[in-house]
Amino acid sequence: MKKDALLLLCFFAFFLSCKDKVNDEKIVYIQKKDTLNIDVAEIKNLIKLQKNANYIDYRPDDPYLPTEKDLLVLMPFVEWGLKNTGYKILPNGEFENRIKELVKNNKIKKYDAFTTIFANTLDRTTNTLNEHEFDFDLTDNQFVINKYNFMIPMLFLRDVIKVNKDDSYSIAIPHNIIARNKYLFNDSKADLDWLLVNDQDFLKSLVNSLGYDKEPRINKLLLEDYYEMYNDSQPTEKQFIGTVFFTKDLNNNFCIRQGLVDYVKNNTTVNDNRFIYALSYYSFALYEKNLSEKFGSESPFKMFNDVEKAHIASVIASIEVPAIAKYKSENPRLWSNAGSALYDLLVEHPEIEDIIVKNNYFGIKNMKQVLEDTINEIDVDKIKRGEDF
Repeated sequence: MKKDALLLLCFFAFFLSCKDKVNDEKIVYIQKKDTLNIDVAEIKNLIKLQKNANYIDYRPDDPYLPTEKDLLVLMPFVEWGLKNTGYKILPNGEFENRIKELVKNNKIKKYDAFTTIFANTLDRTTNTLNEHEFDFDLTDNQFVINKYNFMIPMLFLRDVIKVNKDDSYSIAIPHNIIARNKYLFNDSKADLDWLLVNDQDFLKSLVNSLGYDKEPRINKLLLEDYYEMYNDSQPTEKQFIGTVFFTKDLNNNFCIRQGLVDYVKNNTTVNDNRFIYALSYYSFALYEKNLSEKFGSESPFKMFNDVEKAHIASVIASIEVPAIAKYKSENPRLWSNAGSALYDLLVEHPEIEDIIVKNNYFGIKNMKQVLEDTINEIDVDKIKRGEDF
């Protein structure tokens, strides 16, 4: 009886050992040197060269500058690794639609095998973008791999493949690359959960650099992070949050991240006006040069024309004015501003009204009512003060 129990225990231990090996193989795959028909000598040489590339604080005197070749060599290994971790490659048409949803206003550069999505503006010039296209550290550029239908940043070869002395090799895809692609293209909520804990910078760059604003949980992460960044500053410093809502792309197109706007609209409450008040302060920087100077190259005073400024002011007012009407009487201590930003802007810049009307209220459903209510409020206050119209 004891012998049978001992045999059963040994078998169970062997089973668990085999199970662990199977799980390990989902991450690391040991290959013979001809498995993917690669040039091992070329791989070794590139790994050696990449050790001398610029990266974070490492700045060699004569750095290796990565090129298109570094990405092309990398691609088959990532594709093979993704497939063997359960990634489902979408059909071309569906993948292209996902990319269009993900990337809206970025400058791109097409190659036969991949498309570069420029995600960091640097100094916004084409020469600089091209010079740093394949850098490992200076940009958040993403590369859409057309043949295999996945997306990656620039990766060091050493982070994906290890070549052994006998020219066999192992492939180990970083888990964040797996999770990113499974979330974006396989709709994996479990991988989004993992990314929200382990890869927050990437998720924030999806919104901030690519304009992806469809996921409320990512929007919350980004906005909470930005707000906390200025939590100990003067109240008006929180106006910097407006830079992620309203911007210009590399083609100088005006962009509104509507998903972030909707998040603020849906999450402003009687006890939480943080984001709408931050946007309220931002709206003043649109029209006051002195306020706007602290933004540097992102100065809303300089970046946007008069119509775009009026559009931004309207978007903010379409949330703030109804929120004040709804919540101020319930919590006057928190909702302490005397009036809305639109009220103050119209007093100082009455021409804004004509711009809003001429542009059909910018298609904002409640903006006609918001504008009329604000004008009426201004007129009533003038009467109280005995002012002429």
